[in-house]
This record gives sequence, C-alpha cells and structure tokens, in this order.
Amino acid sequence: MTWDQDYLRDKRILVIGCGGLAHAALPYLVSSGIGNATLFDGDLVEVSNLNRQHLFTPEDIGRNKARVLTEYCARHFPDANVSCEERMFDDFEKEQSFDLVFDFTDRLATKLELAKHFEKQHIPFFYAAAQMNAGSSAFVQLNSITTEMLFGHITDSNKVERDCTTDGVWPTVVAAVGIHVAHQALQFLTLSPCAFVGAIDYYDGVSGLWSRFHFNPKQELPKPSITLNELLKDRSTPIFFLGEADGLPTDVISITASELKEAIAFANRPCILLCETGLRAKTAAEQLSKHFNFPILSWNQNLDSFLHLLYESKV
Repeated sequence: MTWDQDYLRDKRILVIGCGGLAHAALPYLVSSGIGNATLFDGDLVEVSNLNRQHLFTPEDIGRNKARVLTEYCARHFPDANVSCEERMFDDFEKEQSFDLVFDFTDRLATKLELAKHFEKQHIPFFYAAAQMNAGSSAFVQLNSITTEMLFGHITDSNKVERDCTTDGVWPTVVAAVGIHVAHQALQFLTLSPCAFVGAIDYYDGVSGLWSRFHFNPKQELPKPSITLNELLKDRSTPIFFLGEADGLPTDVISITASELKEAIAFANRPCILLCETGLRAKTAAEQLSKHFNFPILSWNQNLDSFLHLLYESKV
C-alpha cells in the first residue's frame, strides 16, 4: 500500500509533555502530513530548557510550553490542526479517539500511569525517555511490549526517580530519541513494516549506537482478546476487503485472497476482514488466525452494514 500526506491528514495524535523529545519529534510528525495533534503540558518555559528544547526562544520564558509549541506549528504548518491544553494530561475517565499517543514526560511515576491507561484503552502508545547520555523508546500495543514488561520490575517508582536538573542530559541524545520515535510512528501509521514491535530500543550516547532488545522472542504469548468495536477505535487498524467494490472509504483496503496473508504479516497488527456477504471474510479470519498471534476479526454481515458501523464509530 502506498501512502501520501492525504492518507495521514485524518490521523489524530496526542503528545503528552512538550519538552525536548516533543521538540525533536513533533515538527517531523506534522510536516509529514499528520493533520491533527493535541498537546498537553502544564509547565512553563525556563532558561534551563533552552539548550535542548530548541523551538523555544528567550522571549518564551515564563510562557506555557504547550501553548508555545502550538503557536510554532501554526506558523510553520498552517494546514495542520494543532491544539493544546495548558495542563498535564489527566483525562483518564474520558473517551479517547486518538490514533497514536506519545509519552514525552520526564517522571517515571507519570509514565507508568499513562502506559497502564492507554494499554487498557487499546490505544497504541509510544514510550520515550532520555537521561544523561542515554535514551530509550518502546511501543505499547497489542502483540507488542506490555506495560508489565516495561515496568513490572519497579515496586516503587518514587524511589527510582531521576532528575534532569541534577543528572543533566545531552541535547543530542534527546534529539536522537525524539526523531527515532517520530520515524517509527510514521511507519506504524502508514502500515509500513514495524520491526520495532515487541522490542525496546536503547540509545548509547557515548558510542552513538542503537541497540534493540526483544522480549522473549521465542515465547508464544497468549493471543489477546479484543472486540471489533475496540479495534475500530484504533483508527490505524487495517481493514481489508476481499474483492473489489466501488466507493470504498480510504481506510478500507481492497485486496485479493492470495495477497491477504502477506498483507497481514506486513501490517503485523490486529485487523478486520470484510467481503460482500461476510462468508468469505469469516472463513479467511478463522484460517489466518492460526498463523498469527494477534486477533484477526471478520464482519460476518454484508458490506453496507459494516460501512454504517464504520461511519458511526467516527462520529
């Protein structure tokens, strides 16, 4: 499947934390065509931020970070819809409709809380961190790393908190991690191969090299359970239609049966199968589910009824 900026225009991302990682990632995400971004941060710009949060200027000192980044995007990317909340994200009880979330915060306790929340909501989530001369990133999603894998060894996050003010952080490390995550996010949103699924990436600022560590690559994980409505909430879910039909929405991919297995392996994530009557889709989902360790769901009714459901899920 090819993609262009029109494909990304309807994507919605949530950026939590507007420090150095967001400065490195956000311009590339928006300039690549992502049409909607919401930024959360309650902090104000300080003098100490300027060395690594390069989109801020001395004139911004004392202003809210999310507000300043929103104004930057409005000047440089006027076609994008970028909004902000001048506070830390705490909408844990509200319904979310984002395609992808980025945790660019700098407190471990906050990261743990955010990861648990969005994993429970089945919303794809990027974790990123930078400290001193090292950084890391990981992707929390079905058939991927879980919150337990990332943070299960921590019994009290307050006892292992680190502080950039005390420890310091290399601006180049922050930039490297932010750009790395932005590139992976674009791979995910455009259904490109995602080699980072099931791994944590570590950046060593001394050597300048990335390392990738897979969690139990030979261990077959239990297949997660998810409903079709939950999959539809993730707007990046691949939706495959077996055959050809006129007037299909842009997020429904027309495909032949012989191409289907390869396309699902390429996407490497839960997906939905359709056909005109629902019968072929049901049979294909049952057979292909044996080959993949993530849900493959089918719509067992006609195409028109699914398109109605798809429309309702976006309203």
